[in-house]
Amino acid sequence: MAEGLKVLHQQLLYEAQKQILSSGKNTDVILQILSRTSVDLFGKKGFGVLFYDASAQISRIRFNDGFSVKSLNFHCEEFTRSKLERRPFPAGPVADESGETHVLIPLGPDSDPFGVLLLQEMSSSEAGTLAAFRELATTSISTFLEVELVRLRMEEMGALLEVGRVVSSTLDLRELLTKIMSTATKVMRCETSTVYLVDEQTNELYFHIVSGDPNVGAKLQEIRLPMGTGLAGWCAQNNKPVIVPDTEKDPRFFKGADKKSGFVTRSMICVPMRLKDRVVGVLQVLNRTGDIPFNDHDLETLENVANQAVSAIENARLYENIQKVYLSTIEVLATAIDAKDPYTQGHSRRVTQYSVAIAEELNLSPKEVESIRYAGLLHDVGKIGIKDSIIRKPGRLTDEEYAIIKKHPAIGAKILRPVDFLADKIPGVLHHHEYYDGRGYPEHLTGENIPLAGRIICVADAFDAMTTNRPYRKGLTVKTAVGELQKFSGKQFDPVCVEAFMRAFDRKLFQYFVKVEDSDDMVLIDDESESRDPAEGIHGELDSQPYPPMAAHEMKDDKKLESQPYPPVIPPHAEIKTDDKTQAEKPSSQPYPPITGNEKPE
Repeated sequence: MAEGLKVLHQQLLYEAQKQILSSGKNTDVILQILSRTSVDLFGKKGFGVLFYDASAQISRIRFNDGFSVKSLNFHCEEFTRSKLERRPFPAGPVADESGETHVLIPLGPDSDPFGVLLLQEMSSSEAGTLAAFRELATTSISTFLEVELVRLRMEEMGALLEVGRVVSSTLDLRELLTKIMSTATKVMRCETSTVYLVDEQTNELYFHIVSGDPNVGAKLQEIRLPMGTGLAGWCAQNNKPVIVPDTEKDPRFFKGADKKSGFVTRSMICVPMRLKDRVVGVLQVLNRTGDIPFNDHDLETLENVANQAVSAIENARLYENIQKVYLSTIEVLATAIDAKDPYTQGHSRRVTQYSVAIAEELNLSPKEVESIRYAGLLHDVGKIGIKDSIIRKPGRLTDEEYAIIKKHPAIGAKILRPVDFLADKIPGVLHHHEYYDGRGYPEHLTGENIPLAGRIICVADAFDAMTTNRPYRKGLTVKTAVGELQKFSGKQFDPVCVEAFMRAFDRKLFQYFVKVEDSDDMVLIDDESESRDPAEGIHGELDSQPYPPMAAHEMKDDKKLESQPYPPVIPPHAEIKTDDKTQAEKPSSQPYPPITGNEKPE
């Protein structure tokens, strides 16, 4: 503390020092304390602090209490010029453009100050007090700026560690990129971020994902940039990062993305994502928040994020390709299973579409939805182990044959069990014939004891069986089939899954159906690829359900067990050969009437 200070000034400086030490290392609080102290010491309001940002090579206003912004900006420009020209910054009274004079005090070493302290002009008699105040301000600000910088670097390191954790936590490409974008947006203190991936076949960049507003992302995903177009295209083509503090002044900026999305891009950083020497994508952050522009340190940080992410992105893409191969293979297998019965071609595909729609309506996670997709395709895989003579039998099954066909869920589970990749799909395959009231098979589970995948596929399976054409009847209309789902909701079907199916139908599944002429009802669109030879008659009559057709005369009494499985109904005057006899069958109001009498309930 300078000698010769008035006792009052010494007390004021001492009190300020105590407050600063107890400020919790908050730079803003420290600057407010110093501003109040300057008023107490010099009797004038006017305290400003300018900092030089070496990364951006500009000076900015850090604190202002009592000065015009125009005047401070003038001093910022002068301070920046002195730093770039490596010349001493003039201390003492300095006039701005308007002639207003302020006292400028360098903060830090005279040869290389990190900032400037501005006060109102004062008399020479206050020089001792000013020197003591400068010492307090310089020490306090520089110390806590270092603390602030350390805290910022620790946050950045924590974010980079988080990126490392994220990239090792998932192989789902969309989930991975979403997490990377969220982390990049946070650590770069910007409004949003984007990942472009390179389409090597077309040599274009395409928006893969955008953090923030999903509506913006959906619009941007329609845009594809030829290599070299826009800042991202330039970055990818030249394999160089780029900082753009003002996109309006950069001719490389592609304005089409903003026009398409409605987003306004003001500033950005683009860095290439390199796998060895190959650019596989571009990571971009947009619109820095606050008054500190994007700078070289930010670029270095974003490059670290990109370097950590690129290997994980490539692994996720490889995994995604493997998944597509698996799915294609399983689709071929499902088609082969359906082909065992010429009347059920396309069944597994449709059951999968319906099951996935139900799962999405139930807000299941992407991983759970994907598991449902595989289970839907594979739900009848066990029929591989059933003899064609049973599946294609042109008549009612014997009890022994019926017992065999009921084994197909267990056979399917046994087939899938050795395949680790398909292990979590087994519950849907094994339990898709369980009934909500416990009268299904193979384990007679009830309610929510039935795995959710099984309950979902049960609804999808029954709806497809009802709405597709069979040799003994035309496919039912949507209203009729939905009525049956509702009637047996809580008995055969999970009520929640039934409701989800109905919502999914209104939202998207209706596109697979066509309006019935002169009606407000719908029927399944006829798929020519699944057409059948009429000469085949009713042979192969068993559909994807393991239930033989039931004739009216086989019903022993009128008592109905509504929770029973539904065998196909024979339409009016249809004929079916059974034990060398031809019998006329009567229609039923139910697509699958309950079994009664001496028939064994499922």
